[in-house]
Amino acid sequence: MNIEKLSEYVYEDLNGFITRVDLTNDLVIHFQCDDIKEIDVIRKFTITCHDVIESDVQPGFTGVIDFLNEHQLLWKHNAPQGYLYYSSEAENHYDLLGRLWETHEKLVDGWRQFSETINTRNAGIFIEFCKDSNGLLAQGPKPLLDKFQETALKHLKTNYVPSITPEGGYKALVFDCSFVICKAVTVNELTS
Repeated sequence: MNIEKLSEYVYEDLNGFITRVDLTNDLVIHFQCDDIKEIDVIRKFTITCHDVIESDVQPGFTGVIDFLNEHQLLWKHNAPQGYLYYSSEAENHYDLLGRLWETHEKLVDGWRQFSETINTRNAGIFIEFCKDSNGLLAQGPKPLLDKFQETALKHLKTNYVPSITPEGGYKALVFDCSFVICKAVTVNELTS
């Protein structure tokens, strides 16, 4: 069985469970679920992720397994990166910050922290954001910065400056609330 077949096979009612995660040369996920046809039969698999660049997978229940070429998680590793600078003063800094946060949440859907991208300097108990008439608004993947630029258009003059384009070629192995970013995945079904 390959990862595409396993992701088609697994759905919520099969009581999917990641029992263990091992990191040796590759990341190995031990996964089990109920059999779709036979009652009281548990199928067990090892999912081996090759060339892992990022992971937050951990043991627990999961009803979903997806192996994706396109996902917000991949922007950090596959999309061009850059900086979004501003060169005017915002009337209401915190209104703009809230609008950028909304844009971020709509696009990223909780998979990445807002603080990874937006430039806020923590000045004690206050957050400093767009305090001057020019500076760095945000940094990160171009797809997100393009949307930030659209959101900020009514509030600030902005300028995107490219920095690097990663090598890319990564895919996202996504479970309910966790993920692995890697180049390839192999699946082996264990027989007992």
